[in-house]
Amino acid sequence: MTDRDDAVYIISVAAEIVGMHPQTLRTYENKGLIEPFRTPGGTRRYSIVDVERLLLIQELSSAGVNLEGIKRILALQSENTRLSGQVSRLRRLLEDSERRRGFSSSARVLRYGVSRRNLPDVRRTLPHNENE
Repeated sequence: MTDRDDAVYIISVAAEIVGMHPQTLRTYENKGLIEPFRTPGGTRRYSIVDVERLLLIQELSSAGVNLEGIKRILALQSENTRLSGQVSRLRRLLEDSERRRGFSSSARVLRYGVSRRNLPDVRRTLPHNENE
């Protein structure tokens, strides 16, 4: 069994899997939408994750999103994944800290007004438009 990140597919196979022409994959690489692994000889190799990304690109393109829009969506998706991981890590650290300090979940509710599993949302204020 291979890992989802193992780059095992050459460009022609990856293109066939997603139903695209190999030149389309090269274009997507040139536009920064995908970054296949390169062998020491320069051959592109694609992983399952790359193939899934190509399928998403294809879906967005079919929905009428241009390549710059797709690039932005992929960047936001990546940032969202990174931030979700960071939030999970911070929640674990907070729970570990509370456990070491002897806080129970009921003590946390009394102190912070929130349950242990339901951390409060951080409210973000929008900048005020001076022309209004």
